[in-house]
Order: sequence, then C-alpha cells, then structure tokens
Amino acid sequence: MASFDTKWLPVQFSTLALCAALISTPLHAAEASFSNIVGTAYSVKTGALLYRETHQPLTNDRYNVEYSEPDGQIFGQKRLDFSTSKVTPSFTQRNDRNGEFIEISQRVGNINVVYQENSEAGQDKKALKREEGMVIDAGFDGFVKQYWAPLTSGKKLDVAYLVPSKQATFDFRVSQADCVDSTAEGAQCFSLTPVSWLVKMAVDPIIVAYDPTNKRLLRFTGRANICDANGKYENVDIQYRYF
Repeated sequence: MASFDTKWLPVQFSTLALCAALISTPLHAAEASFSNIVGTAYSVKTGALLYRETHQPLTNDRYNVEYSEPDGQIFGQKRLDFSTSKVTPSFTQRNDRNGEFIEISQRVGNINVVYQENSEAGQDKKALKREEGMVIDAGFDGFVKQYWAPLTSGKKLDVAYLVPSKQATFDFRVSQADCVDSTAEGAQCFSLTPVSWLVKMAVDPIIVAYDPTNKRLLRFTGRANICDANGKYENVDIQYRYF
C-alpha cells in the first residue's frame, strides 16, 4: 500500500463511478431489468452540464460505458469485466479529450496496471499483488452491495482503493453518511473518505446515494473519474436514470 506525500496531491480517483465514477457501473447485469443507464454529470461548483455517461450491459459480467459531451459527441469509452470479481474488476478506459488511457488486468493473483497520462506521454506499467480489502473502480458498487447490512447498521469499513494514475492503492473508509441536499427522499447514502489526514486536506469525501429497495445507485457526488481536455478532474454531481 502506498505511503502519502505532498507530491501525490492532487490526484485522480478512478470511481463509483464509480462509472462512475468511482462507480462506473451502478448495477450488475444479472440484477438488471433495464437496457441502459444514463448518468448526467453537473459541475458541483457552477451547476453546468459537463458530460453524460451511458452504461450498457453486454453480458452478465461485462459492461460498456460511453462518455459524451453536452452536444452528444462521444469522447471516451470504458469496458468493464466483472467475471473474476464483482469488487476487483478488470477494465480499460480511453479518454480522447487528452489521450489518457488506463488498463487494469489480472493474472495469477496480480493486478497489472497500465497508465498513460495523455497522448504525448508514454505508458507506465506495474504489477501489484492483490491485497485483502482491495477495491477497483466500479467494484465499489459491488462492495457496497456485498456489505450492505453491516454498513447500514452503522459499521465503518476500510478498503484499499486502487488509483491507476499512481499505480498504487490508498486507504479509504466507507460509512453511512448524510445525503446531499435534494437527494431523493428515503435514499440510503454512504461516504468514501480518505483515511490519511494529508489526503483529506485535498480530497473531499465522495457521497453516493442508493435506492434502499433495489440497491440501485441514484447519485454520485465527488471527484470525476474522467478529466477535461486540460487533464483536470472536476467535482461532479452525477444523477442516474434507468431505461
């Protein structure tokens, strides 16, 4: 697990997602009664529409996510594979805004991470040992569903969240939280908060809201998992609709 230093700040969090962000795929296809999920991402700071993400189940374990500009032009794509694990999926993500590329694959207990910051950078590659409590990208959604009972009873659980841009994991704490204003009445909300005080200084908690009846993700508020053309990651408010 990585140590923290000031060079790490600020940093991208891939998530929820999260497809999100952090949570890039709010519901696994095996549980689904829909053909598409559309997440509309607004700037937390200005309220402006920043992008949309359209999630399409391909099989029970595989998802495709397209990211599009407000005018509909597609600028990014993600492919998720949950066949190995609902919590530590493999995935690839391409962002044509600046050429960022991420690839996470798995082999014999290792997590292989490929990261390219932009179209002018080279690819960095690193193999990490799978560790207890590791969560990758949209696997946070699987983690919430797996530990729904203890989380809703008030327990706080720690996870080692993979940050592809640093090719390392960092400790985060998952717990119940107050919902963001204007969240649907009755929603169950959770927070993902850095454990390190140093990281807390630069990164606000991520807040996710679920429908407690069917455990569908309704809303994600926190740092985006995809950057703009300048490589900046904005804080976003993503609201999800199921079709």
